[in-house]
Amino acid sequence: MFTWFKTRLIAWADRYQKREIERLYQEGLRLKREALKNNGGRPIRLSPEEHQRLNELRKNIDPEVLKRIDLLSDAE
Repeated sequence: MFTWFKTRLIAWADRYQKREIERLYQEGLRLKREALKNNGGRPIRLSPEEHQRLNELRKNIDPEVLKRIDLLSDAE
């Protein structure tokens, strides 16, 4: 019984995590559209300090997830 429960719990956690990642991805796209609109359609420019901070934060994120959430790649 414990194995069944553990399997179900892991599956639920995986589905929940995927839904959250998708929700955050969609929210990021919405925020990017809003930021570009507020910036007159021009790309967002980051300072060297902001780039460094983002790169430090990226180290803790799965590379596959990063590919989906790399919202500023076309703005550099």
